Amino acid sequence: MVLTGAAGGIGAAAADDLRAHGARVAGIDAAPVEGVLVADVTDAAQVREAMAAAAGGLGGIDVLVNCAGIGVPQDAGDFPDAEARRVVDVNFFGAWNATAAAMPELLASRGHVVNVLSGLAVVDLPFAAAYAASKRALEAYSNALRLEYAGRLTVSLLYPGYVRTAIHRRSVDLGVGLEGVVRAETVGEAAAAVVRCCAGRPRRAALTRRSAFEYWLARHWPRLVERAVAARVRSALATRRRPAFLRFPEVAGRWAS
Repeated sequence: MVLTGAAGGIGAAAADDLRAHGARVAGIDAAPVEGVLVADVTDAAQVREAMAAAAGGLGGIDVLVNCAGIGVPQDAGDFPDAEARRVVDVNFFGAWNATAAAMPELLASRGHVVNVLSGLAVVDLPFAAAYAASKRALEAYSNALRLEYAGRLTVSLLYPGYVRTAIHRRSVDLGVGLEGVVRAETVGEAAAAVVRCCAGRPRRAALTRRSAFEYWLARHWPRLVERAVAARVRSALATRRRPAFLRFPEVAGRWAS
């Protein structure tokens, strides 16, 4: 089994949980951490080399967990900057690169792919245009992968909500952290959900039944959920400084007043 984003957050916790359940796990991450293969998932050559090393060490690959991801808030009315493009590159094309690199081994083992998405692939939030777009793109890619390779491999989509990890540091620094806006889920719940996806191969999974219900509401009653989210965001920002990254003063004023 190979897991990207293994150096920290959900990825590191999931790797530990999987090993505790008896799985042999090779981790890949851009951060140089002991016991983890170093590769930037946006670099196809690096990912190919790391995946080959993982397959050699494991004797093949039966499961790939794409957990590598980053998040940076943006003003949706401004031009996409380098950070916005990096978010899409890591979260979407990074998972595509890793899957392509592992594909020969996955097909040989009739393997399984677990793509870690986000609740923001379903629930809309302001200031998350690039992140949400990258996760929705990964959802579409996952569905295409399932269709194209039906009978040869299986695909699970996992939708964590707000989990307190380092991925949120940039949002906090810019004044739009999710603390107090949405209900938090734990790293332990996320890791356990990854284990369930690897073992049970569900089509879709959330961390909890409550989250699964909330995502159902967002898909079927989007305006209701949108109004609730907007109210929570305004309430939270009313006690914070205005988001410094917003280009247009009227947008900042709308959300912070």
